[in-house]
Amino acid sequence: MRALILHANLMRCLLAALLLWAGCRSADDRVRVRFWHAMGGESQRTLKAMVQRFERENPDVRIELVGMGSYDALAQKLMGAVAAQDPPSIAQMYENWTTQFLDGDRLVPLDSFVRGPDGLDERELADIYPALLENNSWQGRLVTLPFNKSVPVFYYNAAMFAAVGFDSFPATWSGFRAAANRLTRRGPGGAVETWGVAGGSDIWIFGSMLYQLGGRFLAGENGAPEFNSPAGVRALAFQAGLVLEDRVMKTDVGRAPMDDFLVGRVACLNGSSTWRAPILEDETFLVGMAPLPAWARPAAIVYGTNIGMFRDAKPLEQAAAWRFIRWFIAPEQQVEWSLGTWYVPIQRSCLEDPRIAERLAETPGLRAAYAQMDHAVFEPRGLKWMAGRKALVEELEAALHGARTPKQALDAAARRYAAGN
Repeated sequence: MRALILHANLMRCLLAALLLWAGCRSADDRVRVRFWHAMGGESQRTLKAMVQRFERENPDVRIELVGMGSYDALAQKLMGAVAAQDPPSIAQMYENWTTQFLDGDRLVPLDSFVRGPDGLDERELADIYPALLENNSWQGRLVTLPFNKSVPVFYYNAAMFAAVGFDSFPATWSGFRAAANRLTRRGPGGAVETWGVAGGSDIWIFGSMLYQLGGRFLAGENGAPEFNSPAGVRALAFQAGLVLEDRVMKTDVGRAPMDDFLVGRVACLNGSSTWRAPILEDETFLVGMAPLPAWARPAAIVYGTNIGMFRDAKPLEQAAAWRFIRWFIAPEQQVEWSLGTWYVPIQRSCLEDPRIAERLAETPGLRAAYAQMDHAVFEPRGLKWMAGRKALVEELEAALHGARTPKQALDAAARRYAAGN
């Protein structure tokens, strides 16, 4: 009897070992898709949860997420990996990086998958915002697909605005300036106790204003600089006026502007739609989100990366990677992504999903903020802009600190851009 018990125990152990081995072998046999990204915070948590769900639904595929911590680190790692001919299967990438990788024939244009047997039909393509499809296309081919897209917004203290006569956020820049002046409160000695707005030398606002006034950054993707046009000067002069003339914009970066906003020292500030995710638990008043005010016409620069596939991936790996991309950009997953991160879903139809509709109803101004996708514009995609954009950012800062006039600052940036420094 004892021998039988020992035999039974041995068989159970062997069976357990076999099952464990089979499970490990099954995991090893999965097609591995290496995905390099730069998501952090709520975005990273949401991405990990979604990847886990994809793997449950696709047990033959393993998505190996590798976070790089920042976009700068991601860019450096990708450039090095491409040079060493060992890039990941897929990665987040900005348009300038895509241009460089495409010029070196290192990407598989996703158009071949989009138009393939498990691709997107015309109805699905038409549901995606046209500006996003255009911005992901090179020479008429979809090379990448949108991954994480954010729109510029103003966060505002609804109670403060109502107290000075504004039931909603101003729709024009002139109305915005009037509100900022009315909202700024000074003590007996003249020191500001409550700022109308916080910000600074923000290329996001400057660029959006530039396009609203009919201007553009460059004459083509790698053309001559045009941001120092009369439209650019007017846009920068407006921003500088808030700081130097009206003294209603807080530019001190020693303290996070959002912290000042949440404790009532700032009435509004501009930022990304994704800033809402990490502050939800800290809100003690009704926070409104509004689209950018407009000049002659509405325009808003949309930021965020796209997802691209590297040619080095083997055919099975490419097929599995496409299966993940196809899954991620579907409306059901875009709703989940948007709810977890506050990125804009890439399809119009997602805004009518009951879960998104509930958020839009609960958040003043959010629907109008997301509607900026209908007049989205983008920064240039050329390689020269990737290297020379820094000059413009630095000169914008000089103008807002009074070191140069807006015209002087933009002309200096244009010279530096043309010279490559």
